[in-house]
Amino acid sequence: FRLKANPGDFLAPIPSSVAAMAMRGALQLSRMCRGKTIELPVFTKSRFARRWNMVDEDRVKWYNWNLACIALTAVPMLWMYTVNYRTSEETAILIRTLNPTGTEKIKYDLKLYGS
Repeated sequence: FRLKANPGDFLAPIPSSVAAMAMRGALQLSRMCRGKTIELPVFTKSRFARRWNMVDEDRVKWYNWNLACIALTAVPMLWMYTVNYRTSEETAILIRTLNPTGTEKIKYDLKLYGS
């Protein structure tokens, strides 16, 4: 004993106005999409070819921030390296006069500097 049923036997009958509206919507959709093409996504070819994403953007921002911090730290150090730290133009002459051979250690009075 075998039952045979058609697919339409279990569905409620669709009124003709609903079917006509559905067909009209399908025609309008196909009319709008006629000039448009859907581009396929580009997948990577290997594990080395990666798409640009937010992680890469954050990494670039992090590297740029680090470079800016290094540059801002280097500016005072370069200034201290190039600045004339002598108290006067005669300091070298005085040191050469007091200690011509460079063997003696010149001791300074620390009370003059507030210590």
